[in-house]
Amino acid sequence: MSTSQLHKTLLLKDIGNIALVNYEPAVLCEFNSGWLIEYRIMNPETGRIERKRLKFEKIRKRQRSDKEARRMARIYCNAINEKLESGWNPYIEGKKAKSFHKITEALKAFIKEKELDFKNGVFRHDSMRTYRSQIDMLVTWINNLNPNMYVANFDKEIAQQYLDYVYTNKEVSARTWNNYLKFLRTAWAWLIEKNYCSENIFQNIKPKAEKEKERVIIPEVWSKKIMQYFRENIPEMELVCGLVYNSFMRPAEICRTQIKNVKLESNAIYLAGDKTKNSRARWCLLPPHLVDLMNKINLEKFPTDHYLLSSFLRPGKTKLDTRKLDKYWDKMRSAIDLPTEMKLYSYRDTGITDLKKQGFSNLFISTITGHLNSEEIETYTHAPDPKALGWVLEESRKL
Repeated sequence: MSTSQLHKTLLLKDIGNIALVNYEPAVLCEFNSGWLIEYRIMNPETGRIERKRLKFEKIRKRQRSDKEARRMARIYCNAINEKLESGWNPYIEGKKAKSFHKITEALKAFIKEKELDFKNGVFRHDSMRTYRSQIDMLVTWINNLNPNMYVANFDKEIAQQYLDYVYTNKEVSARTWNNYLKFLRTAWAWLIEKNYCSENIFQNIKPKAEKEKERVIIPEVWSKKIMQYFRENIPEMELVCGLVYNSFMRPAEICRTQIKNVKLESNAIYLAGDKTKNSRARWCLLPPHLVDLMNKINLEKFPTDHYLLSSFLRPGKTKLDTRKLDKYWDKMRSAIDLPTEMKLYSYRDTGITDLKKQGFSNLFISTITGHLNSEEIETYTHAPDPKALGWVLEESRKL
């Protein structure tokens, strides 16, 4: 190696050992218009080195001479430089230190913690899927806007811009948009808890007005066609439809049901709080014809921790995804030209409506259906038929 090459190598090595800094030291600037102390520092919000100036003229005039003023200026500059060297940044001062982390990295940390919560049984699979979907969509949107955006940059204006994007580009309903808003409030509450920011920028955004939820009832003429198709093509769906209509179980609750929850001797299924929508335990009653269908499955042959529905709608150790029930329903819909507004869940609304027509009280219906309060039942039907009052149903109608 030649002498010049050796010098070049040593020079590059020395440069490599120099710590990179994001500031320029403070110095005194003696302008005719007045003395200033000036330094430059990285502004995390812009990503650029920007100049900061402190007026020194008043301090200069309080000194006996300019020589004394320069000595005082050196003291000020040394103090500022010590702070700069220790990592102090006036742009961050007064803000959360983590606010200058990338917003996408903060959101990934949020979802990582939620993944651990899910693993520990805090969340259900459906909830975790929603969390992932929401975060993935938000991160993609941020990366298209500015992949280097800090938490501090994501302000109220950008928050509203994102929600406008959700409403217009995704064409979601007001109810779904409000669910997005609710989720984002939860995510930002976590960011506050973890010291990424100090304000929940979504908290004061008003929810959209929602139209009253429409309850779709399946007329008997359509119900006969539905059940005929299932009995001839997918007989296991007869039990599913019966559990929704007669036992008022939501499709997701049916998929969460394990064999140990089925109490045939009591004509009921017991759902603990971790299996219900509102986290309140309840008994789902089984009329005789549903007990007969379950007896045909021979539940006693399966381990008690197996799910009532798994692959091919038979008991198994893997929980059936609710969307699989939707696929069976859609297959039937196409075969018989069922109106699109009639869904599997509509059987639950139909069952509640039938109970109202038969004269049962709201309190009784709210108890067996798992509603939080009896007033919710009023959204299903008009006033009950007076002739039906006092009539007691001894056995649920078979579909």
